[in-house]
Amino acid sequence: MLKTNELCKTFKDQKAVNKVSLSIPKGCVYGILGPNGAGKSTLLRHVTGIFRQDRGELLVDGEKVFENPVAKAKLAFIPDDIFYFRQANLKEMKKYYEGIYPTFDPELFDKLMECFPAVDHKRNIRRMSKGMQKQAAFLLAISCKP
Repeated sequence: MLKTNELCKTFKDQKAVNKVSLSIPKGCVYGILGPNGAGKSTLLRHVTGIFRQDRGELLVDGEKVFENPVAKAKLAFIPDDIFYFRQANLKEMKKYYEGIYPTFDPELFDKLMECFPAVDHKRNIRRMSKGMQKQAAFLLAISCKP
């Protein structure tokens, strides 16, 4: 379960997130809609523990997320601008993820690769189309078993 209560974040004098309260039960899927600058990405960066809120509360399964690896391991986030090492292919990123995520499941990754035959694990990710990069990010994120 994801819960926020009066979540606030300000950058300089700009309120990026202002008193956001929501409760998302386990197993539900929600979308966040709004114009550019509405705070959607900022909210998601709080949920994943990248940002610390100025005020308010954010809990995942009753636990605070910021600087909490146990809570963060329950989440996966695929941002619009995906990070990869400059010369890495998917096979190399798989090896990297195996080293930093204790829950990474290489067998699940291999099974998922069968579902995405167009994704070439030997090709440099930066040379893939944006859609293929998103698929690669999805494979890596789901293989962490959030």
